[in-house]
Amino acid sequence: MRNLIKASTVALVVVGGSLVAVPAYAADLTCSGDLGSQTVAGTLTVPAGVDCVIGGGTVEGDIIVEEDGWLDATSVTVTGDVIATDAYGVSIDGTSVGGDIVAYSADTRGGFLYLNDLAVGGSVEAGGIDVEVTDSTITGSLNTLAATYVDLLRTSVDGDVSIDGSDYGVSVYGAIVKGGVSVSGSSRDVLIGADADGAADSFGNTIGGGLSLTGNTANLRVASTTVYGGIALDGNTPAAAFGTGVLAGSVTGDYTGEAPGQADGDQSIAVTVPEQGDGELTWSLEGTSNLVDLGVAEERLDHYFADGEIVPIRIQDTRRDNPAWSITAQVSDFTAGGAAVSSKYLGWMPEVFESEGGAVAGPAVPSGFDGGDGLSVARTLAQADAGHTRGSSLVGADLELKLPLDTPRGTYTATVTLTVLG
Repeated sequence: MRNLIKASTVALVVVGGSLVAVPAYAADLTCSGDLGSQTVAGTLTVPAGVDCVIGGGTVEGDIIVEEDGWLDATSVTVTGDVIATDAYGVSIDGTSVGGDIVAYSADTRGGFLYLNDLAVGGSVEAGGIDVEVTDSTITGSLNTLAATYVDLLRTSVDGDVSIDGSDYGVSVYGAIVKGGVSVSGSSRDVLIGADADGAADSFGNTIGGGLSLTGNTANLRVASTTVYGGIALDGNTPAAAFGTGVLAGSVTGDYTGEAPGQADGDQSIAVTVPEQGDGELTWSLEGTSNLVDLGVAEERLDHYFADGEIVPIRIQDTRRDNPAWSITAQVSDFTAGGAAVSSKYLGWMPEVFESEGGAVAGPAVPSGFDGGDGLSVARTLAQADAGHTRGSSLVGADLELKLPLDTPRGTYTATVTLTVLG
């Protein structure tokens, strides 16, 4: 795969610049659209009918989602609860919610609750909506009532899981539940570690307490699941069908298929290993400003001289199979008012500060004052060969600017364009 990320990132100035801080929001806030990565120092309210988007932000209180409101939060930290009543939907992808998550459709089935890669400090309760919980951890319990459907995938729950009355089915794969699991009153497929035909899923389940399956009236399949307590079956039509890989302390009630093996031992350890993702190649500046100050050029025998360092660049490669990557830079001409000076007069000495990702510094490039094109053409800052170690690298470069003595006076700026190839 080949990815190209290109952006103007750094300004080079002969005299200094400034940094402007972005203030956080004050206490309580009513969302009216896209909040970006701001901090809300209180309760955040999503009013009726509003789509509220948060990316990388922090809410130092609760989030309240009103009727037909939509919360779309990515990489968000919430210290309090998330409460939604008759909302269009709640989607939280990444980071944490310190308290409970409660989402209900009070009158009719509708709406959704999607949680992904989330740490929940309290419990999750939902009713009358679609519920998907994936790759998450829940310190409390998970309780759903009359949810449209419930998917519990590769998620750890310290408390109990109770799923009652899901008319469009239940899927539980890769769950580690310290307490018990109860699924009742579903009229569509109930799949516990199994597919619809009963084959064991690669993501099995581990349940520290009991597994109760009662009053379900559709295809009920159990496979690849260890239950350290007992499995209790009652009133399921048809009866539960057991596939391979079912272990239990005991079984009561009617079932078909393979008899479960015995789950025993003084203590058990469970871990879910997900499929390796495609990953991505990303970079970011490691500094409080993207402005490089070369100061006031010093007059020497036959040229002006200034030096400095570019803002260090963090490169993170999480792609499958660790393919090669490189980062190059090219500098625009220096300009001051109507005057322009070629960027060939700027050279550099790349260096690698941290090489956990296998980065190797690019070659030194002299100032064009001594010959050559300097940084007026694309030059390699750093690279890593295919099969490099996985991790992040921090790279930078010392800059050296040599200008002819007949350069018109002024404060000159230029722009560095970084290109990442991988």
